Amino acid sequence: MNPLLHRVPQFLRTCLLGFLMLPTALCAQSVTELTLQDVLSTTLSNAIDPNASLEASPYQASSWLAGLPSLNLSYLGSEDRFGVDESEVSINLPVKSSRRRTADNALQALSTGLDGVTQQLHSLYYSGRIREALWSYRLADAQRQFATRKRNVLAELEQRQQELLAAGSSSEYTLLLLQMEIVQVEVQQQDALQETRFWLERYTSLTGLRAMPADITEPAVPPQDDFRVDQHPQLQALELAYKQRQQVLRASSPQASDWNLALKAKHLDSDGYNEQQYGLGIEIPLSVFAVARQSENSEWRSAKREYLLARDQLLTEFSTSWERLLSERETLREKQLLLNRSQQLAGRINEQLAQLHDSNEIAQEIVLRRMMEAIDTRADVALNALLIEQNNAMLRQAAGISL
Repeated sequence: MNPLLHRVPQFLRTCLLGFLMLPTALCAQSVTELTLQDVLSTTLSNAIDPNASLEASPYQASSWLAGLPSLNLSYLGSEDRFGVDESEVSINLPVKSSRRRTADNALQALSTGLDGVTQQLHSLYYSGRIREALWSYRLADAQRQFATRKRNVLAELEQRQQELLAAGSSSEYTLLLLQMEIVQVEVQQQDALQETRFWLERYTSLTGLRAMPADITEPAVPPQDDFRVDQHPQLQALELAYKQRQQVLRASSPQASDWNLALKAKHLDSDGYNEQQYGLGIEIPLSVFAVARQSENSEWRSAKREYLLARDQLLTEFSTSWERLLSERETLREKQLLLNRSQQLAGRINEQLAQLHDSNEIAQEIVLRRMMEAIDTRADVALNALLIEQNNAMLRQAAGISL
């Protein structure tokens, strides 16, 4: 046995041993083989409507028809004795112009790209909510565990102090002091417990799971110079939506007007004379002339302005969030170094406090205060370490990286 501990009274020895046995690693709510990717997959499967894909594309675009074919029937009867009666059947086929086909092909590719980016945004959104729930729970649970351990140490001290009071070896002062500390710790314990329950319910409601992954740490974010804003799903979605709007305007411009192909059949009927005529007609707009409506020009310029404004807002938001999280990361790392040093000093202080076991009750109060501060320092070290990992998760979220 450590000779220093052997010289310490039983109640202080219990306190010291309780402090030294505090674990440095904090456990999750449930040790499970789940990974963050499993949680995200489960969340997405619960969130996405399986019938949504069936209703996504109710229309099928034709590769060459610009609209529905039309049938035209006409009959002209003559009132003259030797007149000619005419019957005509015409099928009109609106055919896409070359410019409209090009725009439609571009729209189809953009729609596919937007579908992919939308899935990325969906994953990123739920990744953010999962990260928030997991790390908030982990922090609250860490506070609860340290409060519980402090409560257990204080309970042992209280029991020992009651025995000393009953034996007449101590006054009621130290006992009251301990009971006051216990009440304060129990308040902290209840607050932390309520917080863990809240985030567990939020996590369960979001994912449909009650078990949390045992390991929720993520790989470190890339260096600042490697952060590519143009690869963020939100910015990609904005650019694709703007290109899609441009192609829609091109497809509806006068230069992309449809061709009209007509298949005709005519029957001529008169006394002693019948004739069948067949023909083909085509109407081609002269798109070489630069003709545009002012409304189209205004729509084009409006789309450009809205895109540039939204892009600037996104870039500013990304930059602000990224810089804030990077600054927070540096602050937390520097704080962790100081807390580690503080923890070392707290351990040395505990060794010195053991020498006060034979002092008066005021000295015992100092011992108790320092012991509680040492436990709080150990809690600060663990909580700050969790905050560093949470900051890394939020950096990945800001960079547009899903789980």
